[in-house]
Formats: sequence, C-alpha cells, structure tokens
Amino acid sequence: MTKEKQVPSVLPELLKMAGTPLALNPLVKPQVEQFWDAQEKLLQEAEAFTRHWFARRHEATKSAMDAAKKATVSANDPTEAMQAMADWQRHSVERIAEDAGEWMDMVARCTGHVVRSEAQVSEEALEEAVRQTKSATKSKSATPV
Repeated sequence: MTKEKQVPSVLPELLKMAGTPLALNPLVKPQVEQFWDAQEKLLQEAEAFTRHWFARRHEATKSAMDAAKKATVSANDPTEAMQAMADWQRHSVERIAEDAGEWMDMVARCTGHVVRSEAQVSEEALEEAVRQTKSATKSKSATPV
C-alpha cells in the first residue's frame, strides 16, 4: 500500500483569514470604479489624438512628395523650386503647431477627467462613510440612556 502525501490544510485557512481584508471595502469601491472609468476616458483621448497625429503624418508625407516633385520638375527655375520647398516647410510648421495644440488640449481634457473623477469619488466615499457610521452606531438592542 502506498502512502499518499497529505496536503497541509494551512493554505485554505490562510486564505480564509485573508478573505476579509482582501474583500473590496465599500469605501474603496467608488475609488476603484472611478479609477477604471478615468482610465477608459484617458485611453479614448489618447486614441483620438493618435488618430489625428497619424492623419497629419500621412499629410506630411504626401506634402513632402509633392514638394520634391515640384522642385525636381522646376530644376530650370530655382525660384519655383525654392517656393515649393518654402511651402512644404510652412505646412510642416503648421502641422507641428497643430500637434502641439492638440496635445495640450488632450492633456487638459485628461486632467479634467481625473480631477472630476477624484472629486466625485471623494464625495461618494464620504457618503458611504457617513452611512456606515450611522448604521454602526445604531443597534437593535441599544437602550437609550
């Protein structure tokens, strides 16, 4: 007859003891929910910024190709070639300015999402704390003194 190793029952007991502290505290629940809600909003903002940024990069590539074509076609007229390059540079600077402006707008919106979320969660946590305090101080068998 072979002896089977007995698995110590310590682990299940440890998990039971840890269960209470690891359970989501009602005061923490609003913070967790608002954190993930804010994360979703930040991701949406970043996705929109990136989509616009890539559109401008595609536009920049096309613009550079057009400028190169104009500059090489007008090799006999240096003024036209210089004008084509100057136009390309001007549009490039405009795109960079759009990038910077949209970036600052996105950061401002993201900051607003986080700040509003934090304010809302603080209010919800306070309401929950008040509710728990009131229910903890009331006892069915309490006798007024």
